[in-house]
Amino acid sequence: MTDAAAAKDAGQMPPFYREPVPVDLSRHRDWKLKQQRTFSYAANANAIPIVGEEFISLNGHYPIVFTIGNNPAAVVLTGVRPDENLFVDAEGNWRKNTPIPAYVRRYPFLMMETPDRERLVLCLEEDTNLVGPDGDVPLFEGEKAGPAGNDALNFCATFNQSAVATSAFCKELFDRGMLTEQRLDLTLSHDNSRMTLTGFTIIDEKKFNELPDDVFLDWRKRGYLGLVYAHFISLSRWNILAELASERVLATKA
Repeated sequence: MTDAAAAKDAGQMPPFYREPVPVDLSRHRDWKLKQQRTFSYAANANAIPIVGEEFISLNGHYPIVFTIGNNPAAVVLTGVRPDENLFVDAEGNWRKNTPIPAYVRRYPFLMMETPDRERLVLCLEEDTNLVGPDGDVPLFEGEKAGPAGNDALNFCATFNQSAVATSAFCKELFDRGMLTEQRLDLTLSHDNSRMTLTGFTIIDEKKFNELPDDVFLDWRKRGYLGLVYAHFISLSRWNILAELASERVLATKA
């Protein structure tokens, strides 16, 4: 199931999206993507879903953790307070020299199931900050999708495939009891104040090291070991969040 379908079943849309509609020639013939992109839509997200292929590229910049519940998801933490993304500034720019998660780059597009759940269609959140008749790069050329439309379709299709595989990895961790809730105390450098982060899980390293040999070999074949090690490495990135939180406090006081 896609993230959009799962969220719809739960009575809500996935983060960033409100009322996405199918990309349609009659409706979006003259719509264009804007080349000057802003990430203001992600400014309130203190955690962002990621897929397995990103673990290695993201683990040097964000802590990678897992959500709590029977169907955990892999996320990067981008803030220490609710509704605050420390990687997006007041102008909507993402922090320089920092990779941007695919979930963020995918917006305003996503794949959604048709009402009969027989196929997926490309949908669009009609966010005029990013796309509209006054944009730069057309979604359609004549009666067919243009390069921008095809790129969006291919990106979303690849993301969905990766999301399904990542969901299977997370479910394997949960089913084997490998995830443990974590509480973390951060010290902010500007005044040595402390903040406590809760509401997430990490892989229990002791339980991982005690995996039976046959399971360990199976995980190696399925590409899970690289994800586990990338996760462990990312847990040394808490200092980045602490530094950015201090910078944000000082900026607001300036």
